[in-house]
Amino acid sequence: MAPWKALPEHLDPQAGRLVDRLRRLKDATGLSFTALATRTSYSRSSWERYLNGRKLPPADAVTELAVLAGADPDRMLALHTLAAQTWTGPQPKDAATPGTSGAGPEPTEPEPAPDPGAAPEVAATAPAPAPAEPDTPAAVPPALIGEPDAPAEPVRARPARRTLLAAGGALVVVAAVLAVVVTLVLPGRGSAGAGEEEHRRTATEEFAFKPDRTYDCDIHRFEGRLYAGHSDTQDALLQQISTTWEVVEAQCLLEHRGYRIGGIDGAYGPATERAVKRLQDKEGLVVDGIMGPHTWEALRR
Repeated sequence: MAPWKALPEHLDPQAGRLVDRLRRLKDATGLSFTALATRTSYSRSSWERYLNGRKLPPADAVTELAVLAGADPDRMLALHTLAAQTWTGPQPKDAATPGTSGAGPEPTEPEPAPDPGAAPEVAATAPAPAPAEPDTPAAVPPALIGEPDAPAEPVRARPARRTLLAAGGALVVVAAVLAVVVTLVLPGRGSAGAGEEEHRRTATEEFAFKPDRTYDCDIHRFEGRLYAGHSDTQDALLQQISTTWEVVEAQCLLEHRGYRIGGIDGAYGPATERAVKRLQDKEGLVVDGIMGPHTWEALRR
């Protein structure tokens, strides 16, 4: 297999790491560029640009190559997200085209004009807000304006109304009694005081990194420590390209402590590393940008 060309000098280390990893995956498949175009949704010319560092590959192309090579797509998407933050070359989108057989001519793809900026694209694709409905009461017939309230039904119907009101009141009383019984019967519920700390809450689903997803933070204290509802770890080692619930937990607590990172996405990127270094510097710890037991202890205070 022919050696790869040197990557462009303007590529950031994160971008170079992504392209290098994609090259290894292609080598692992043993496929040529033509065969790769047949097995994926992208043409030969597109793959040549992606793997020579001339264009940032789309996330779907990264996923397809990872699946062909038997690699972890989530890890590759994490590398893609970090590379996209620092990519300095043009980044037009390649339209995915159906794979073709090796015998026929390869479809060509038009080169889209450079995107003038991210903001116009967001504005063009964002759904138009639904018109707000006026919060006004229904129109009152003119004939009723200023008139005194008249009985809506004969006097004979009022006992039935009183009966319904009495039944509704009885239901409210029964519901209140049931609530008291449930509170007293369930273990630990009746003895919890209003001033006690909340129970620790952590995520239970398996983490799967998605580039466009962000997470909410449930900041609370348990036994004197801060938690954000995603992990209860005290010593997980985290560094760049880590993608776990522990990263989400660290990002939430960093934002809560005032160390801004820009978004809670579960990917330990450069912004998260800088925030960790600022925390370590303030707490007198070793400033290496890696989350460890001492940094977790300082973050959960």
